[in-house]
Amino acid sequence: MKMNAIPPKRHTVIGTNEIDNDMAAVLNLGPSFAISRKITDTTIDEALCGIHTFAHRLRSRIQRGATVLDRESTLLCSMPFPSRGIRLPDSTPNVDSKLASLELAIKKVYQNEATQLYRSNLTISEERGFRKLIRLKDKLRFMVGDKCGSFVVVPQSLDKNIINQTLSDATTYAETTAAAFRRACENIRETISTVVKPTLGSNVARALLDLHPVVPTFYCLVKTHKLPPSVAHQDLSANEIKVRPIVSSCGGPSDRLSWLLVQLLSPLLHFVGAHIVNVEGFLSSLSECQVPSTAAYASFDVVSLYTNVDNSSAIESVISLYEQHRSQISTMGFSADDVRTMINSVLACNVFRFENRFFEQRRGLAMGNRIAPILAIIFLDHIERASLTSGILLYKRYIDDVFVIGTTEMEVEATLEKLNTFDPHVSFTIERPDDEGYLPFLNTKIRLTSGRKEYVWHKKAASANILVHSRSAHPKFIKANVVRNLMKTKGKLCTATDVGVERKIARILEENGYDNNPTTTATWFPHTTSDGIPLILPYVGDRPARAVNELVKQAGLPIRLLFRPPPTLKHLLTSTQVYEAKCPEPDCPYCIGDKICQLRGTVYLIKCDGCGERYVGETMRPLRRRLDEHRRALVNPSSYPSESFSRHRTLKHTSERAPTFKVTVLHRHLTRTLERKIMEAVEIRRHKPEINNKEELRDVLRLIC
Repeated sequence: MKMNAIPPKRHTVIGTNEIDNDMAAVLNLGPSFAISRKITDTTIDEALCGIHTFAHRLRSRIQRGATVLDRESTLLCSMPFPSRGIRLPDSTPNVDSKLASLELAIKKVYQNEATQLYRSNLTISEERGFRKLIRLKDKLRFMVGDKCGSFVVVPQSLDKNIINQTLSDATTYAETTAAAFRRACENIRETISTVVKPTLGSNVARALLDLHPVVPTFYCLVKTHKLPPSVAHQDLSANEIKVRPIVSSCGGPSDRLSWLLVQLLSPLLHFVGAHIVNVEGFLSSLSECQVPSTAAYASFDVVSLYTNVDNSSAIESVISLYEQHRSQISTMGFSADDVRTMINSVLACNVFRFENRFFEQRRGLAMGNRIAPILAIIFLDHIERASLTSGILLYKRYIDDVFVIGTTEMEVEATLEKLNTFDPHVSFTIERPDDEGYLPFLNTKIRLTSGRKEYVWHKKAASANILVHSRSAHPKFIKANVVRNLMKTKGKLCTATDVGVERKIARILEENGYDNNPTTTATWFPHTTSDGIPLILPYVGDRPARAVNELVKQAGLPIRLLFRPPPTLKHLLTSTQVYEAKCPEPDCPYCIGDKICQLRGTVYLIKCDGCGERYVGETMRPLRRRLDEHRRALVNPSSYPSESFSRHRTLKHTSERAPTFKVTVLHRHLTRTLERKIMEAVEIRRHKPEINNKEELRDVLRLIC
C-alpha cells in the first residue's frame, strides 16, 4: 500500500466555481474515505458502549439458555429496527469478572493511544480543503453520482431547480397536504392491526408499528454519464441535467411493513425465469446455453422502470405467482388477500416531503421503498412471459438490465418489438455488440463467435473506479479484502488473460493507492469464535487494534471482534434531508443556537434554570416531544405523578412559577435502543444528576455495572 498516494481527479462539479484545489483533493479521495480520528473521551465512551453492549447480549444468552427459535422469535431477531425497550438480564458471576477485566484492559489501550502523537491521514492541503467543504454545506449540495460512485457537487439553488422540475411532472407527482400523510400512517397502522396481528401475533405487530415515523424525503442523483459533453459543466442549466429521483423511505410509516413483505415475497424470485441475482448466476446460465453459429445477441434496458410500473398489474402479477407457488414457500400464514392488502397499504403510503411541502407519487413505484425491486422484477416477468418465443435461447435480467440471445437477429428484433407493445408506459432500448463483438453486461463483456462463448471482466465507462483508498482510516484487513475481492472477481469473469483488463486493474489499484501485486500483502484478522457475539469497537489505528485483539483472545469469552471505522466523507458531507426544516417554530424554546428539537436517538442533559439541578435522559422520538413532556410535568405536576420533573417541581419549586430549563444534547443519532440506554447510564454516572429518581438511576446503572 502506498500511504502517500494522491488520487487523480474523480469528482464532478456543476454550476459553480467555488471548489478550489484543496477541496478537489478531498473529493478525489472518494465517498468511502474515512478520516483518521483523534482519540477523545467520546472515542473511549464508544469503546465502553461496545463492551457493555456485548456484556448485555452475553448475559442475556446465558440467562435464556439453549432455545429453538419459533417463527415469531425469528422475525423479531431479524428485524433491522430499534426495539422499544430492553430487558435487564441478571448478573452472571462466572463471567462478570472476565468482563470487568476485559473492560479495564481495553479502556487502558485506548487511553494509552490517546497519549500518542496524532497523525492525520490527510495532507495539509486536504485538511484545509475539508474544513472549507464543511463550511460550504449550507450553500452547496454534495451527493454521490448515479453509477459513477464519485462525488458530485452542485449549488443548492440549482439542485432545488432540478428537483422542482422533476416534481413538475403532473403525470407522476402532485402536491398534497400533511393530512394526507397522517391518513397514510393511519392506513398502515390499520393494516398491521387487522392483517399482521391476527396472523403473527401482537409482539410482531407491535415491533412493526412505528409510532413516530419520519416523513419520507425526495432527492435526486445526477447521472454524470448523461451530462451533455458540448456544454461546460459550470454553464449547465437544470433541464440539461438528467437525474434519478429517489424517495428516502427509511424510517417512514411503511418501512417496517415493507420489510415484512420483502421477507415474505423474496422467495418468489426463484420462480422468475429471467431473474438473476449477480453476474455469477448469469455466467452459469450462459455456460449451459447451447448457442448455434447463427445466433444473435444484444442487451435491453428498461427506461425509467420504477416510475413506469403499473402498480395494479404489478400487484396482480405478485398475487398470481404467490398463489401458484404458495406450497413451495413459507407463507407465514398469510392468504393471497392478506398479501394484496399489505402491498396496497404500502404503495398507498406514497407521500413525501421536499422543502417542507408535501407531495404524493401518483404513478409507479418509488425508488427507495424496500418492496419496489421485487414488485418491478415480477411485473416485468409478467410482460416477458407474454412476449418471449421459442426463438429466444437465453433471456436473463438483473432488475432492468437484460441479456438476450436469439436464434437469429430477426428473433431478437421481434422480441424487442413485442416487449415494447405490451404496456404503453414500459419501453425497452437495445444495445448491440461493439466492433470487436463484445457486449457489456453487468461487470463483464461477452462475445459469441461461431457458438463459442468468451467473456472478460469489465468496468463501465461511467464508473470512477473508486475503491476504499489505501490512506483511508479503515483496518488494513478490510482494505486487503477489497483488493483481493477485485482480483478474485476479475479471475472469475475472464475466460482467458486479457492484456487490456490487466492494465485497467493495475491502473485502478494505482489510482487507489495500492501496489500492483497487493495480494501478497501480509495482514491479520480480528479474533472470532464459532459462537461469538459481536464486540464492536472504534478503529483508531493498527497498533491499538492488534493490542485489543490479543486481549480478546485471552479473555476466554465467546467474542466476534469487529472494528468500526470513523465516519466516511459520504457520511460527513452528504444528506438526504438538506432542505427540510430542522425546527418547525421560529421561537423554539429548545433550539437556542443549535437546531436540536427534531433530532432522534438522543441522550440529553437538562439544567433547571431555577436551581441548577440536572437531569439526564434519552429518547428515540423527536427530542421536542420528550422535552414537551418534561415541561408539562413542571407546569402541572399533579397530572404527571410518576415524572421526575413533577417531583422536582413539588420539592424544589413549590411556591414558584414553573422554572424554564436549558438542554444540551450529549449524544445523537443513537438508533439502537441498547446503545442509547448504555450511553444514558454512562452520562448519569458522569454527571450524577439530581432530578432523576432513584429507581430510574438504579435500573439504568445496572447496564454498566
